[in-house]
Amino acid sequence: MFYVLIFLTSVVCHNAEAKVKQQPVYMFGFATSFVDSIAYITEIQLIDSAYVDTKTTFLIGRSGYSMEFQDYLDKNENCKHPVTSILFGKKKEKMEKRRLSLIQRYEKDFKLKTVAYSFHPESYIAQEKKESKAVTKTSKKSSK
Repeated sequence: MFYVLIFLTSVVCHNAEAKVKQQPVYMFGFATSFVDSIAYITEIQLIDSAYVDTKTTFLIGRSGYSMEFQDYLDKNENCKHPVTSILFGKKKEKMEKRRLSLIQRYEKDFKLKTVAYSFHPESYIAQEKKESKAVTKTSKKSSK
């Protein structure tokens, strides 16, 4: 009976784990700065080697894509401290609607500028290493 219980527990725990699946996604970036009246938006791009958590449908490495976009804006558009967002989905038509909706919402208050930035996908292992380093740096800062 004990062995049956252990077996069932391991099966349940194994199925509860989120799985990471490599799949194509469409994404675009959006950024604003609180010290500027310009909002930045990229074109919709197909990332054919993105990693998605199958349980939460969350894009793995999303913070990395956001940081890349933030660095690009800082260096090439002279936008200091932008707040960036990465929006993604499986269907291009849905992403086009989301992008258009975002443009319509923000064009009243901001000057919208389309930037020619292309996202650089990384392997899942490289993304895990970056995220674990970021967590370590954050935890070291908060413990001081």
